Amino acid sequence: MTEGTTPSREEILACYRPIRASIQAVLTEAVKQCKKLDFDRAAKHLDLIDQEQPDDDAAFAMLCDIALFEPNQRGRRVVDGFLDKRFGALPSPDRDVAHKLASAFFSMFCVAGWHEAGGVWLDDLLKPGRRIWLMDEGLEASASEGLVIAMRVFDAGPFYAGFGIVVHPDAEAVTLCVEAASHGRPLPVRHSLAAALYGDAIAEVSLIPISSADVTAVLATMNDRAALPSPKSKRRI
Repeated sequence: MTEGTTPSREEILACYRPIRASIQAVLTEAVKQCKKLDFDRAAKHLDLIDQEQPDDDAAFAMLCDIALFEPNQRGRRVVDGFLDKRFGALPSPDRDVAHKLASAFFSMFCVAGWHEAGGVWLDDLLKPGRRIWLMDEGLEASASEGLVIAMRVFDAGPFYAGFGIVVHPDAEAVTLCVEAASHGRPLPVRHSLAAALYGDAIAEVSLIPISSADVTAVLATMNDRAALPSPKSKRRI
């Protein structure tokens, strides 16, 4: 892409698709660093009980997301430990993406429109004035203007990229969180916004005893944009 010019769709896709592949590769390796304690902590944050979890790839991806990106009691994240220990072992094309993934954040966004080269414009509802260009072919094709979603994103360079699972917060959750953020107050959630919204979504799914599913295979779903039903009103205040 030439500086100062609007990139073509072909140029954007040629940049985006390798980044997407790297996201999946890095997450698949990173989750191997999660220990039982990390998954137990994530399960507790998601209100999973008695060693149960949904027999659902999207829900397991949420569990992995929390285990990797939410800090433990000591304020440490598994993803940071992974980068400290395994960064040099990653293939060169994946290292830049891995480094940027560490700065990913989870928020509520409103679809403001479509970018002329591809993807969508998102307004961050929890940080007024922040609008990001998200390159995501799935959202570009399925989103409607004004749709409110919540997801984890990071600055990939020319655009933002997302990963994990997209969830659809209900009106009450959006109102409570936007009001708190606008007044500089903590969000009305017990652990984190991601855990609260993921937990509400998982609560809609029937639970069965945890299986011995291959983590690596399941993590291949982490970039799939699952269209989950809007969660019911279950506040974590």
